[in-house]
Amino acid sequence: MRRTAFAALVMMAVVAGPVAAQAPAPLPDPEETLLEELVVNARLPGPAWWRVSDADTTIYILGTPSALPKGQAWDRSVVDKRLTGAFALITPPSASAGLRDTPAIIALMRGMRSKTPLLDALPSEQAARLTAALKRMGKSPNAYENWKPLAAGMLLAQDFRKSARLDSSEPDATIRAIARKKKVKIVPAATYKAMPAAKAIVREHTAAVGLACFDVVLDEVEAGSGRLRAAGKAWADGEVRTSMSGVRGYERCAAQLPGATELNRKAMSDQTEAIARALKTPGHAVAIMGVRPLVSEDGVLARLRARGFTVRTPGDS
Repeated sequence: MRRTAFAALVMMAVVAGPVAAQAPAPLPDPEETLLEELVVNARLPGPAWWRVSDADTTIYILGTPSALPKGQAWDRSVVDKRLTGAFALITPPSASAGLRDTPAIIALMRGMRSKTPLLDALPSEQAARLTAALKRMGKSPNAYENWKPLAAGMLLAQDFRKSARLDSSEPDATIRAIARKKKVKIVPAATYKAMPAAKAIVREHTAAVGLACFDVVLDEVEAGSGRLRAAGKAWADGEVRTSMSGVRGYERCAAQLPGATELNRKAMSDQTEAIARALKTPGHAVAIMGVRPLVSEDGVLARLRARGFTVRTPGDS
């Protein structure tokens, strides 16, 4: 699932039980392995596109980042051209919560609070790193004092990305706006209810994962905004490998939460099926999805190719 959808579940999470003050174990990156033959720079102006086709249908797929630096310019000419006459814009899965979920959400938010000050709950090394990070960001040393480590880590990540002037709505918001202007039907690959996943996190999440998540968020903050900005510019220039060069602490954290493996597998399957269904309609459509789920081992393109569809890279004419 895209980070913007899964982050809503993460922010409702509760760290169950007391926190043990010991160094956290490193978190793996589930999308670390890429299919090298698909990691190809764009020949056309602007961001990189992949194509999936059969005898009478072509789906143009734009790999997107989870956020762009505010004001990042990028060439929209290919997006505009490919949305012209498209029968659909396929978007990533989304999570939803209804009004009836409000009491449960409030309860979960309360559960993220802690009577133990955060700096006392963290291992000494993490506490020192947090203090230094908050100083660099111009925030109070007690900014997240009454939050448990998982919630504090997500708040820290949000504040860091805000200070780095990253816009999590882009480039998707611009692409959707172009589609609406051209009267192209916008079709989510799937829609999931947020509360079941959030409740699973409440029941099963461990303090150790909370500390590990906090650690990888600190890694991202300490790496600074330069790499994120460089990745955003690389995306705009169609430089695929450089566009994926971020620290990815947020993603590594989300992948360890209860139910995340099953949810990510379902999202990958649903995105694959959405494109396969679209290939049954003659003509062309456009899809947007995260670059790594697109080109990773057992990713969407690998699955579609295994089903006999033709896959072309951004380097093809």
